[in-house]
Amino acid sequence: MNRYVTIRPSLNRLFLAGILIICSLCIIPVISRFATFGSKQIAFTGPLLPPQRQFPFTESKKSLEELDQELFNDILPSVSLYTNRGVNLQTTSLTCKMCRSIASKIGEIMMLNVTQTIAIEEGILICTAFRIQPYRVCAEILPKFGPWAMTVLANSVFSADNLCSKAHLCPKLDHPEKPELIDLPPPRSSESVEPTTIKPNESSQDDEMWVVHLSDWHFDPEYSEGYEVNCGEPVCCRPPNAFGDEATTPAGKWGEYNCDAPKRLIESMLEFMPNVVPKIDYILSTGDLPPHDVWAETQSSIKEITNKTANIWRKFFTSAPYFPIIGNHESAPVNSFPTSSLDDVSSVSWLYDTLSSQWNIWLTHDERQSIEQRGFYSARIPNDNMRIIGLNTNFWYKFNWWMLMRPKSEWDPENMLNWLIKELDDAERLGEKVWILGHMIAVSGDAFPSFNSYFSQIVARYKDIIVGQFFGHTHWDEFQVIYDYHNGNEPRPVGVGYMAPSVTTFRNVNPAFRVYKIHKKTKKILNHYTYYLDIEEANRNNKPEWKLLYDAKSLYKLQDFEPQSWHDLSEKFLTDDDTYQTFKKTASRNQALNKYGSCNTFESSQQCKKRIVCKLRSTFSGHGPFSSHELCKKQMWIPQLPEDWFLTATLGKKVNVFVDMNKFEGEEYGDGDGNMNDEDYGDNLDSLFESQDDNDKSGDGENGDDNKPDDDITIEGLPKILVRMALGLVLGGDDAICR
Repeated sequence: MNRYVTIRPSLNRLFLAGILIICSLCIIPVISRFATFGSKQIAFTGPLLPPQRQFPFTESKKSLEELDQELFNDILPSVSLYTNRGVNLQTTSLTCKMCRSIASKIGEIMMLNVTQTIAIEEGILICTAFRIQPYRVCAEILPKFGPWAMTVLANSVFSADNLCSKAHLCPKLDHPEKPELIDLPPPRSSESVEPTTIKPNESSQDDEMWVVHLSDWHFDPEYSEGYEVNCGEPVCCRPPNAFGDEATTPAGKWGEYNCDAPKRLIESMLEFMPNVVPKIDYILSTGDLPPHDVWAETQSSIKEITNKTANIWRKFFTSAPYFPIIGNHESAPVNSFPTSSLDDVSSVSWLYDTLSSQWNIWLTHDERQSIEQRGFYSARIPNDNMRIIGLNTNFWYKFNWWMLMRPKSEWDPENMLNWLIKELDDAERLGEKVWILGHMIAVSGDAFPSFNSYFSQIVARYKDIIVGQFFGHTHWDEFQVIYDYHNGNEPRPVGVGYMAPSVTTFRNVNPAFRVYKIHKKTKKILNHYTYYLDIEEANRNNKPEWKLLYDAKSLYKLQDFEPQSWHDLSEKFLTDDDTYQTFKKTASRNQALNKYGSCNTFESSQQCKKRIVCKLRSTFSGHGPFSSHELCKKQMWIPQLPEDWFLTATLGKKVNVFVDMNKFEGEEYGDGDGNMNDEDYGDNLDSLFESQDDNDKSGDGENGDDNKPDDDITIEGLPKILVRMALGLVLGGDDAICR
């Protein structure tokens, strides 16, 4: 019997389970940093898209075994083709037809409920065996993310057109996925736009107003003093972990760096606020209300936690106008914000309706109605001649997987950017000033690259009326400069996004809030102040003492808060290390661990600093206004690993991956200078992974190594085309699912 016949089903299932584990490896590290990924309880009772409506098959028409046989029949000639033609492989009608056939079968297999069940079960075993997370987390998060992930992958990334064109086995798709430049109304005459320049020391107390900015609450009602801080799960300090004398490190009364915010911490902050801001003119809240236990959240638990948070707000915010917006954690599963164009998926209207109802005392009927429709709104404030625009930034978030399934023509999800342009144009016509609120800024590395371009163009066009931009999401106390870089000239700073520090301590930061001093007439920022609580000191003294950490104008010696001043500050970081280190310290709120700007393992301190400066200049992950500059060129790391490379699982067993790392080194890697171009990419992947038959390392049969330990775990060598597809998705291109 052909040896491949016996391992074929396990190959296909291992491949599907591997896709889920790849997704988990994306989810869990991000949870460990700031938990921008995950879910609590899946809201799906069946497949997210009914297979019979999306694909011409049902389980009764084709079984898993039949699809497996079809896939196997297509894989064998593909392996032979790659082996015979090697580096001379060109895009031909034969290879394209073969790829489409395989990709279609992969999509069909991934949509079968029985296949999803098998992949999820095997994924849980792998997740637990390799201790990616404890069993309880693995067993909850994979079943809840599995249907969503596999549905999106089968309908987008693994679609025949997309996958085969990305793998360079079929011609590039002929239709454009996004416009380079968006249509914007021409500028009005200079007479109709009032200048907003403020001379130094021009304002007096009568000309000032005060705005409080709160972000990333992550209120955890289950936080309990005395529970284990280092529990091994992404979020600790809560049942059912060790408690009291059984806990190695019991949680303190006021919070811990490995946990989310308890109620008493939040209330102590709100009680302290009037001491430093006696008269608050506006309060801005930029999202993320639930805790980071994303593997356990449900629609019901989200509604409960947002209601509890709103009740705290009602207790303390009785007079100042309050403007909240939606973060990525407000949905279950987290990051799940489909657009209305996806007719067959679970709607997120339950969340919009819930928040509209809970925020009814702060927002008008029209504003709440806009939230119920699409999750964003605009609030006109005629008495102050201004407009506050709250965006739903989840529509440009890379980990909102539904965005991968939207039609290619839908470059502007829910028409939000066109709506924003109309709001700005209307404000300009009326002579109003505008503040923009969002959870995640569009020019960050977490946004789809196209939105960096779109948002920058909008800000550049309306730079005279957009006088404040307020965001959160990162948990750091930081800023990002927005540039006009589409006219072919040197990037010109036209705006600044202010990222508020997080209320939560998760992870490794002190809780904090931001206060802005605003010029009353122009609505421009004159200064901002960050107040924080030292959690270790509060637990030690059993008393929270909130303190001023810094005021930005004094700390950084800024003449004003114009975009050029913030750009100049980022320039200063490159030459003045004391100023840069001060910024790093304030970003984590004076916390001893000082994780902000931590260097990667193979990164020099100067490379690390350049990466952070590029981030502050809205150039991150290889896109943005400075992406072609030497400062922001992405560094390529070439692995230097032993020839006989083994991964050792925490089970104490060796996992032989059969990877010849020598293929990555010297002249054989790319063009010899460490840079892999498109032509080298596929060839190197093909030569990097060798089948078990070629190496005869499986330990099976008469040619196996008799001295090989019996407890070794062997991962079967996948056919090259599947390896190429999988690694292409993970490692490169706009559709990489894990970067």
